[in-house]
Amino acid sequence: MSLTTGSHDRSPPIDMEEDMAGIRFDHFQDSLELLNPLNGFAPERQRIEIYRDPLLGHTSVYNPAIEEGRKVFLNDVDRDMIARLATESAKNCVFCPERVDGVARFPDALIPGGVVKIGEAVGFPNLIGMGGHHSVAIVSRAHFLELHELSPELIANAWRALRQIAQAVRQRDPDALWLTVHGNYLFPAGASLMHPHFQMLIGSEPYTHHARLAEACYRYLQQEGRSYHRDLVEHERAEGSRYIAATGRWHWLAAFSPLGTNEIIAVHETEGDLLRMDEGELHDLAQGLSSALRCYEDLGHLSFNYTLYARRQPEVDDGFQCLLRVMTRQNPAPNYRCDDFYLQKGLQTELMLHRPETLAARARDFFTG
Repeated sequence: MSLTTGSHDRSPPIDMEEDMAGIRFDHFQDSLELLNPLNGFAPERQRIEIYRDPLLGHTSVYNPAIEEGRKVFLNDVDRDMIARLATESAKNCVFCPERVDGVARFPDALIPGGVVKIGEAVGFPNLIGMGGHHSVAIVSRAHFLELHELSPELIANAWRALRQIAQAVRQRDPDALWLTVHGNYLFPAGASLMHPHFQMLIGSEPYTHHARLAEACYRYLQQEGRSYHRDLVEHERAEGSRYIAATGRWHWLAAFSPLGTNEIIAVHETEGDLLRMDEGELHDLAQGLSSALRCYEDLGHLSFNYTLYARRQPEVDDGFQCLLRVMTRQNPAPNYRCDDFYLQKGLQTELMLHRPETLAARARDFFTG
């Protein structure tokens, strides 16, 4: 296994990690000089930190000044507005119990009765598909939930409903190889309905990031003879500063170079096929996601996205392991400012509100408490 930390030519490396032998934790720094009008135009030098993802090479940027002035990037939750929107949108919400019979249904040949119901969860086809197989699972009867109310039971039942659909799809469609499960909570995260719900896409071809992830894992296996994410977990657990906790065979880490704000990832120890996991492993993943969401609420966030990447088990090991990414989004507010701007869209670089080590330290209490 290879783990090295690089540095920017113009400034010394920061937070050096011990050199070992495949994964490089490259972490650079640069600086910005200005005359700050908030301090009488006094000279000021700001340190910019740049993190590069060891597997895919994307970059994330962090400025310690964000910790002091992060209200520029994060407004508080407007509770009055949320309460008003929840009341108004519930009046016509098709996901609420009194109207849920109006959702789309699967053909009986695929899902007898057209929908899957497990606890409060209801699974059914998406009305406007974005893949060969596109499903939705209502998470709760409640139209709006605080993040701490998204319990492991609610999350796991929604996933169980989607997995039952995925098992039916796999029996009928031999080309249904690539599976992702997603959550868009509230409008800043892209949700068209406020009511908590998850979505699942299954297709014969992976979408862009899923493909990049699988290809990079395979290359690493060919080069190193080991799984990338197995090596990553081994290193992060030993080093400790970004490792959060284990829930069963799922390992939770603060992403070194996140794709989204406050990104926490979960990696399964060995398995890349979600449908090969037992009920306990699914519940362990739900336990971890619920813990991460409680941490986000404690940090002042309400909106989030997550994606779980999986694929059908191949005949020959390709180094892929199930991976979940969860990240916060901007809080809903009347003066809403999109948190996805040129840095992400044009440069594919994420703005970090916290260093990964700080995020991991904050999150641990919510996994072990």
